[in-house]
Amino acid sequence: MMTKNHNIASFVLRFTQELWQDAQKEAHIRWRGYIRHVQGHEENRFTDFAEAISFMQRHLTQLTMDTFAGDKNMSQEKVFNESFKLWEQFAASYTDMMFQAMEQSLKQSETFREKVDEARENALKAWQFPFQRHQEELLQTVNALQAQVAALSKKVAELEQKLETETEKQK
Repeated sequence: MMTKNHNIASFVLRFTQELWQDAQKEAHIRWRGYIRHVQGHEENRFTDFAEAISFMQRHLTQLTMDTFAGDKNMSQEKVFNESFKLWEQFAASYTDMMFQAMEQSLKQSETFREKVDEARENALKAWQFPFQRHQEELLQTVNALQAQVAALSKKVAELEQKLETETEKQK
């Protein structure tokens, strides 16, 4: 008879966001990550979250296999089935989690655009220049800012479409 055994596997995840503009003044965003297996002290850096999942899956599978190594009643197929139950649950929620993150990014972009529009309106009301030339310069600057916000929104939409396409391919 097998006794209950409680094993612990802990992982530390850290994400870093990089924002930059290329030579054409287009904004770019990239997430980098770091994962560490606490008990084994192994660590890995990643740019694709699938690498972090693979890292965790490898450690949890090894822990499960080590646990049942001496049990003749536990087949390798049973060990893998038990290990993959966790990943089935994660996979089911991963897509929802990613879409929620994309929706949040869209909401933040929209809020940013609204704030810029509001600031522009307030600036135009508050700054009543006596010379038409100054008003035209201000409008040009505001229009340039709006174009940058539109370009950022377009990039976010393209990234979301790419992520959605990749997610569908994984299904």
